[in-house]
Amino acid sequence: MGFIKRNLFLIIIILVASILRFFWLDKIPNAIGGDELVYVLTAKSIFLRWSDLTGVWNPFSIFAFQYPPGEAQAELPYFLLTPFVGFANFSLLTSRVLYAILSILSVLVIYLISDKLFSKKVAIFAGFIAAINPWFIYIGRTNYEVVPAVFFFLLSFYSLLLFKGWKILISIPFLFFAFYSYIGTKLIFLPFVFIAILYSFIFINKRKYLKQYLIVFFLSLILVLFFAFSVKTSSVGERSAEIFLPTDPYVSNQVDLLKHASIQTPFIVFFQNKANLYVKLIFTKLIDSFSFNYLFLRGDSFFNINYGFFYIIDVVFLILGLVFAFSKKKKAFILLTIFILLGALPQVFYSPPLGNALENFAPHLALIFPFLIIFIGVGLAGFFELLRGRKIFYYVLGFISFIYFFSVLGFFYLYFFQFPLQGNFDFHVRLMSKYVKLASKDNELIIIYSPKFKDEFKKYLFYSNSLNGQTIDQIATLINSEDRIKLNNIEFWGCNNTIDPSKTDKVIVYDYICGSLPKEKKHLTIPRLLDGGESYRIYNDQLCLGIKLRGFPRTSVSDFSIEEMSTKKFCETFITLYK
Repeated sequence: MGFIKRNLFLIIIILVASILRFFWLDKIPNAIGGDELVYVLTAKSIFLRWSDLTGVWNPFSIFAFQYPPGEAQAELPYFLLTPFVGFANFSLLTSRVLYAILSILSVLVIYLISDKLFSKKVAIFAGFIAAINPWFIYIGRTNYEVVPAVFFFLLSFYSLLLFKGWKILISIPFLFFAFYSYIGTKLIFLPFVFIAILYSFIFINKRKYLKQYLIVFFLSLILVLFFAFSVKTSSVGERSAEIFLPTDPYVSNQVDLLKHASIQTPFIVFFQNKANLYVKLIFTKLIDSFSFNYLFLRGDSFFNINYGFFYIIDVVFLILGLVFAFSKKKKAFILLTIFILLGALPQVFYSPPLGNALENFAPHLALIFPFLIIFIGVGLAGFFELLRGRKIFYYVLGFISFIYFFSVLGFFYLYFFQFPLQGNFDFHVRLMSKYVKLASKDNELIIIYSPKFKDEFKKYLFYSNSLNGQTIDQIATLINSEDRIKLNNIEFWGCNNTIDPSKTDKVIVYDYICGSLPKEKKHLTIPRLLDGGESYRIYNDQLCLGIKLRGFPRTSVSDFSIEEMSTKKFCETFITLYK
């Protein structure tokens, strides 16, 4: 009882964080994203035959930055996921449960760091904010590699703050795990290690244990140098093109446009050039990363729920936290500010593949969120400390608790009851996979036409649970097929808008992106949940024959247990009759 009493607030924090990350995790998000799928399929393949799906890659080579063919993902997530997806059937739950746990543990580490840098009160408030934070909830319910990256960065930092003597070396594996967890944060790994070591050496351990800190730093340096050398010879070198430099084509194109839109003078070269524009773009990206609109209102295309990464009320306590930390804990204030600025650099120096250099991508900012949360915790603790002993203390506490409670409810409603209808992570492919799996049981010949037929085949493997010890050799021969993929009685093709469904008895599942057919025929539809529009057209259907179908999909959360649905229930819920 003594332990529970001493740690009651921490227990409540962990309980709240767990509920918000595990509630309906088997249903929402209701589909799996592309990068998530890469890790899951490769992890399953590692479990089945110690290689990727192509069969030519050795998993241990990933630590020398030799990647599976066609992939340039982070290294550690393959191994983290292998025991979870290897022993069990594919499902949204098994693919995400580990990262939900890591997200909860990240909340715990934020609590511990806050306690170490500030106080127990700050730790309690920071822990609560981390537990209910929209971004932490959202990303913690996925298996994107940024989740373990943030956890191991925070854990390694806490280890450097906590341990003394030779125990400081315990931080080394955590630092290495952090480096191997996410490509986006490799850019700031060494500066992060240097600052964390410097602070711990000077201010925590009072200039003791120099030898141990030097060992940690030089091993980290060797790892970074080894990675830099490997970049030149491995597929990750392709990702180096995503670093935003003055030579970026976007900069050149914008300079040319500005010159053409200006009156020609001898001074134009001084004002319209790559250097000037590059510096301007860097500062624009940095400022936009911390803008109120971005952080508290809209998010970005990755965090696609029309919501900020924080609740609006957080901005008040963030400002207060900056003021209180600067006035009372200046060293900790400087440390966290440096970490936040470092955390923004992967975004600032990111060049999106489509060429819009100003596009934000939330995972690249992942390391700013925990440190901003600590500042919010400082603000809340300092604010209530000012009110302590006053009559209005409990009224204000109740009022602010009320605001946070309804903020969480608002996000809860948006995330669980609106977000699933947006079609994120290609939910329609999950529906297609379920339809094809059911229809193929009667030996129906099925052809899927889609411009992304290779990706859809991989997602079909996941949703239909078709990758196992009996099929992996066959799938390995199909995975890199250029023109079509044929798995038993199911074929995946690229677009072909010359086909005539009336001339064949085969079931045709036709992606609407492929365009219209010259001879249209009565068909069923796999619809978009949001507006009922077509995602796929189904010609020559036999599966839903005789079942009364709707003209518009109507779903509840329970309907997202799609793989367990009967044929009748699936057709009634997700297949619509085209009129």
